[in-house]
Amino acid sequence: MASNKPLLIEYELEFLETKLQELKEYIEDTPFSTLTDRLVTLGNKTLCTASKESQRKDLTQAIKDYAEILRTVDSMREKEAAKIEVRGKAEIGTMADDFLKRRK
Repeated sequence: MASNKPLLIEYELEFLETKLQELKEYIEDTPFSTLTDRLVTLGNKTLCTASKESQRKDLTQAIKDYAEILRTVDSMREKEAAKIEVRGKAEIGTMADDFLKRRK
């Protein structure tokens, strides 16, 4: 019976990479300098739905999450690259080693 583990790891890597890209786009689209209080007017009342401070806290957390996901993706890539075996247990040359390190 064949193992599906390599396919699952590839799927997980692709999933994390797409989420990483989405988070990166969110961070780039929301610079700290453009944050303003979000106000909503209901009748004759004006309510603050999100203050600058709470938006800044959320953006800071998003940056921390981005860094954590990036570390995880890099770690998973390194583990996958280390699993590649050469036929006959021979050593590979430097060009082949560089190729294996750079591929996705």
